[in-house]
Amino acid sequence: MAALTLVTAQRQLFKSRVGIALLETAREDAFCNGTILRDEPMVVPDARLDARFAASPLVTGAPYVRFYAGVPLRDAHGYRLGALCVMDHEPRRLREREMRALGELAAIAMDEIRRR
Repeated sequence: MAALTLVTAQRQLFKSRVGIALLETAREDAFCNGTILRDEPMVVPDARLDARFAASPLVTGAPYVRFYAGVPLRDAHGYRLGALCVMDHEPRRLREREMRALGELAAIAMDEIRRR
């Protein structure tokens, strides 16, 4: 699963997604909410074992997220608008080069957003 999200004061909006039927979630349920509060990428190897997310409806119900990795999407002023993220139904870890690639894809996505 993969998504490009925008996070508002109340909601997480899935602007582009693969493998996820949801169009939006409450911000407090969003993994990406945690991502936009940090400067660095956020990785959750197993959401069921992470106290921040174990009770989340995204973990206990569809889409049954176990793994999450997200990179904040920043505008030209550094404001975090949302995240580019990948998720899986199984626990896992990302290698350093995979995390770097996710960051590069996030930069490309922001370039495209700025052009519109």
